[in-house]
Amino acid sequence: MLTRLGGPLVALLLVGTTCALVPAPATAASDRRLDPAWAAVVPAGTTQVVRTVSSRKYCRKVWCTVTQAWERGADGGWTNRREFRSSIGVHGWGKRREGDGRSPGGTFRIKVTFTTGTANPGAMPWRQRRATSVVSSRAGATYNTWLEVPGVRSGNRPSMRSGWVLDFNNVRLRPGHGPRPVPGAGSGIFFHTSKPDHRWAPTAGCTQVGNPAQMRWLLTWLRPEAQPRVVQDR
Repeated sequence: MLTRLGGPLVALLLVGTTCALVPAPATAASDRRLDPAWAAVVPAGTTQVVRTVSSRKYCRKVWCTVTQAWERGADGGWTNRREFRSSIGVHGWGKRREGDGRSPGGTFRIKVTFTTGTANPGAMPWRQRRATSVVSSRAGATYNTWLEVPGVRSGNRPSMRSGWVLDFNNVRLRPGHGPRPVPGAGSGIFFHTSKPDHRWAPTAGCTQVGNPAQMRWLLTWLRPEAQPRVVQDR
């Protein structure tokens, strides 16, 4: 092809060159499934996750959180089924020792669920919580162990009427059974409900789902075959 650029003729030779649009890949961006970042820290077989993270949605204190119920479908994608207002330790995340007022971050199993009723409301391993029930914080052979202590009358208080024991620091369900808890590293870490008129108060280190009906929903939603995990501060 010949053309004139301000005077002399200049020959422009196109040698085997094409300028065509390359079709986009068959999978459009809107079809791509992006796993949540925390999904990398749960086992491949896990299809239910209870996740708690800091949030300013309801309040602006260090203990203000939301708890989410995530489920993985047959296509492998995660869906946030429900979200609840919750609260954690008065000093936030990062538990290091007994009595520090912090909640542990990380990924945990559910050791056992509990209610004060006489029957399991769900399908997970369950234990009835009685007035005499405690998870001991005393140093010694029964540290971080579920005990029935004669004379105790607070084990079935309103905030502890339903929930679960987080598998933190090798918590034991019977004295001497299972790996030994690390002395002083923290004991009795629960997910639990609230006492009347104190739904959104901070805890001593547990996670509190303040609405008892929402905790009951979680207990009936969880299934052993889903290999559920609790993900905190992730």
